[in-house]
Amino acid sequence: MDDVSSLRSSATAFAEQHAMTVVPAVPLHDIGPEVQLDAEVIDLPGFLVLAQRMGAPALYLEVDSFDPDPDLVADPPRHLLARRGQLHGIEMAFIAGGVVHFWEHTASWYAEWEDLIDASQAAVRDEDVDDDRPRWLTESERAELAEPAVQALLAMPEFRVEKPGGGRYRFAQQHLPADIDERVTHKAVRLACDRADELTRQRYADIDDHYQELAADLVADPTYRRAGSAAARKQAAERFLTAWADGWTPPTVAREELYARAQRLAKTAARPPALY
Repeated sequence: MDDVSSLRSSATAFAEQHAMTVVPAVPLHDIGPEVQLDAEVIDLPGFLVLAQRMGAPALYLEVDSFDPDPDLVADPPRHLLARRGQLHGIEMAFIAGGVVHFWEHTASWYAEWEDLIDASQAAVRDEDVDDDRPRWLTESERAELAEPAVQALLAMPEFRVEKPGGGRYRFAQQHLPADIDERVTHKAVRLACDRADELTRQRYADIDDHYQELAADLVADPTYRRAGSAAARKQAAERFLTAWADGWTPPTVAREELYARAQRLAKTAARPPALY
């Protein structure tokens, strides 16, 4: 199905009908027990029914809209440009029994855009822009040439705080060092994003051991205490976790868990002592 908007509408309508909270983000992969599903394994109605039957209280949902970058594909076809703003991908997840269940779908027309990007990158590699440089690079040579740019991106606080996925990828594309070899720009962006995802997973790997302490510190945090809404408190919790994790933005699951524990802790502290 190419109409990703209808998939999102079906998911949100199902969640509302079954009193499930829709969370507009999807957890990181590889942060614990998980099951990867897609449209070839189970369709959307089946995935939603599975979530409802397993008692999932929340449905995590994130979509990607098509924003063609003119720097990636020279002279893109009009029929693809006409799809600017349309949704091309959707990711969903729910948590049941401590296991994260993922489901995703990508519109078939978007595969053409990805093919054009690959072809454009291949053409750049083929260009004989410097007689002193080899036309072809091995995978290890590309990785070596890309490494300085990767390290530069990883050192940028703005890159570290970007959420995984399209936002982080676009930031990397727009902030590559000016002196990078144009033959390895795509490699540098991909390596930086993959490395960032892995460093994030490592930083939050043992967060289960710290939730209680973190919740107590969050409840005492002035920004969190001043927040007047659930949305503002969740933003404060995300910023708090980001600072704790050396600038790496937290997975949605970690933020939601910390927020829930902080709320319970605050209610317990506010409860008047029992009279005997």
